[in-house]
Amino acid sequence: MDEKLRSLKDLENEDIIWYIYFFIVIFALIANGFEKKYLDTNNLNDKLTGRKINIILLTVALGIYFYFYTHAADELNLIKGEKNKQKERVAYERLITNAVFVIAGILALYTELDDNTSTVDLAIF
Repeated sequence: MDEKLRSLKDLENEDIIWYIYFFIVIFALIANGFEKKYLDTNNLNDKLTGRKINIILLTVALGIYFYFYTHAADELNLIKGEKNKQKERVAYERLITNAVFVIAGILALYTELDDNTSTVDLAIF
């Protein structure tokens, strides 16, 4: 595929991801609302609802991070044969950066699933 067409397709995918982030923000605010309600009422259902929303959001974020990781790996494979060493170095840097995001996403999701003791769950994306 032509580099320009590939770049346009990448931008279309990124637009979709930005829309997903928009909904992540909205649902994160809703989850925080349930957490606040739990703190006011001690109703365990509110805490569990907020926690479930956070788990779903972290899972979606992990999927996004994984998409960017696989995209960076694909880009690196396309660039490997080229003579432009700076472009190849930047592609490696992007791959490493995205790998760190995937690892962080896995750890954040694991922590959210493992934590049954805290009063308030703070999801970090």
